[in-house]
Amino acid sequence: MKRLHVTCFLALALSCVSSFSSAERVNLLVNPGFEKVDPPGWDMYGDYTYDTGTYRTGQRSGKVWVWDYGDGSFEQYVKITPGMQYKASVYVLGKPNDSISGDSKAWIQIEWCTVDNVIISDPIKSPPLTGASDTWMLLSTPAVIAPSGAAKAKIKVTIQAPKKNRGGSCYFDDANFSSLPPM
Repeated sequence: MKRLHVTCFLALALSCVSSFSSAERVNLLVNPGFEKVDPPGWDMYGDYTYDTGTYRTGQRSGKVWVWDYGDGSFEQYVKITPGMQYKASVYVLGKPNDSISGDSKAWIQIEWCTVDNVIISDPIKSPPLTGASDTWMLLSTPAVIAPSGAAKAKIKVTIQAPKKNRGGSCYFDDANFSSLPPM
């Protein structure tokens, strides 16, 4: 009988821990796979499209292209809890026939903001994609703790061409922004 109680207790404890862990990792982004066109969940800047010919999962990806000192992005504000730890990631593809070139690059970033969308931090960026890739690559920011004055995070997937006659395009898919379990 005692063994049965111990077994039941352990099963209950493990189910609580696993449900807590999965609840902590819920993706906080709206339309993380760029599947919905209306409403998109994302604010778009520059030259962009929801592409139905190239995607990692689902049936669409977000495509952004730039040239001559430009940048383009998909951005989204997400409510957060100060003091919690967060991480952002996105899969990116730069097709060899139209990839970013020269000093151009693509990345995902987090910016902490007030309730009125005033940015109160430098961007926390992933390592950039700097050239063509034949496969989808995962770009991730480091895990960071939201500062005490933050009420929102601005998640931004960006492609940037800092010099004239540079540019190209990138596809973004399966973005993720989630809180992590406490350290």
